[in-house]
Amino acid sequence: MAYSRMKGKSWKARFQDVPKHRKITFGLVFLILPALFFVNLFVFSDVLALGDKYEDRYQMKKLRLETAHGNVEFVRSTNEKVQVEVLQTNSKERTIKVKAVGDTISIVERFGRFSQFGSRPSASPSRYKIRVALPSSMTSIDVTAEQVTGQGLIGKSIVLDANAVNLTKVESDRLRVETRSDVTLETVRVVQADIRSYREASVRDIVVNRALTVQTEAGALTFEPRHATGQVNVDTGGSVTAAERYNEVGSGVYQLSTSNRPTIDLIAETGKVELR
Repeated sequence: MAYSRMKGKSWKARFQDVPKHRKITFGLVFLILPALFFVNLFVFSDVLALGDKYEDRYQMKKLRLETAHGNVEFVRSTNEKVQVEVLQTNSKERTIKVKAVGDTISIVERFGRFSQFGSRPSASPSRYKIRVALPSSMTSIDVTAEQVTGQGLIGKSIVLDANAVNLTKVESDRLRVETRSDVTLETVRVVQADIRSYREASVRDIVVNRALTVQTEAGALTFEPRHATGQVNVDTGGSVTAAERYNEVGSGVYQLSTSNRPTIDLIAETGKVELR
């Protein structure tokens, strides 16, 4: 019966029948919820693109950096916080922004009249350079970039996926590097490492505690350990040049000492291998 009476009323009449306190309650709900959402989005959240500079507020120890078309230069942080700065881009019509969500920092490239607003990346990429300042030690560093350069990286776990990598210093318990071009590492201190390069690979002044694998597909491989410990297993379709301190004990097996550790495997499918 009550349903039939309500059915015959207009929406205006139904609204007038609702008690005043309920109207106020529902009104506050519909006003407060959107307000809280936008306050959280713009004030307390880093979901939106932040601009061409970023500094973390919590001294983060884990970093995942995604900048598929950017050249990344790593430097030492002056205040033990992660800092990201966009240095340059090759187009004035493009805006490069830093986007942070938790431990993940990605670079957003915007194009056009409204490039200053929003965080959706443009479909057509360009080249740009980014400087990243890191604390003296990190728990994990995971980087996807066009090119990685700089003074060095120090972290318990380091993963680099780039077109090219050129670093002067690397210290890590677990290191994995994969490039589509060349990789050059100087002054390397690792427990175990896996380095793969499509073209040339050069690893110098390296100390390995447990295991190391260096592999190239279409380029030369240069290996220069710091200490004469363990043996080096070479598998290549090209030639091998070894310095006098290496003692060839078998086909593709070179000994620096009688120690069985670490295990070092050098694989060059078509290129030359140079043992220094």
